[in-house]
Amino acid sequence: MEGESIKKFNKGKPFHGSKDISNGKLTGTTDTDYFYFFCPKCSDRQILQILDFGIVNEWPVEYAKKDRLKAKKDFTIVFELYCSKCKLHDFVKVSNVGWQGGKLKDSPILKNRGTKD
Repeated sequence: MEGESIKKFNKGKPFHGSKDISNGKLTGTTDTDYFYFFCPKCSDRQILQILDFGIVNEWPVEYAKKDRLKAKKDFTIVFELYCSKCKLHDFVKVSNVGWQGGKLKDSPILKNRGTKD
């Protein structure tokens, strides 16, 4: 359901994560039950600010229904990230559609790129 909210996200401009956060460079952690992203450019694990978010996709379960019996819906959420220290400004998506199991080294995307993690 790409509705009005996603059209307003990022002022309607395209959004896609850069090479700065791709290929395992963006990491994070939790303290309690909150997740924090670390800036991939700062060496001191600077925490990134989440400036905004948008729901890119949200619909009934269609992807791999037989393997995801407990999934309530398919979705993709995008976060706009910013580092107040180095001024990195980027985007990352979180989704329950696509590759979701196994080991990172076996990711079809990483295998196609020849990346070893």
